[in-house]
Amino acid sequence: MISIRQILNKVFPKLQALEENPELTIIRISTTATSNPFETESSEVYDESVTVPVIYSEQPEIVTNANNISTQQSLYFYVQVESVPFVLTVRERFIFKNKRYRPVEVQDLFGLWKIKVVKE
Repeated sequence: MISIRQILNKVFPKLQALEENPELTIIRISTTATSNPFETESSEVYDESVTVPVIYSEQPEIVTNANNISTQQSLYFYVQVESVPFVLTVRERFIFKNKRYRPVEVQDLFGLWKIKVVKE
């Protein structure tokens, strides 16, 4: 029986080719640096970077504030788990089309990282 991961492994390169082979640069904080905001010199040193193939999707999302309901565009990145040599967290930063993004939500979804991001 074919698994969802096997299907995604065949479909992912084809979907990426449709979007003209976009790439995402993942910048990671080093493990020796601390993320303590009160340490001015050693906080958030991004020294590891990896460039991986990506599929991206912009989707409208409903946002509610008190009595107001509005829509905003949300950007999602889909990256294969095998192409990233580490586990993604919300501490990483992403560069896509010369713009920097920070993750709001990161999920491992059937062998794909589903990353919801906002522009920095």
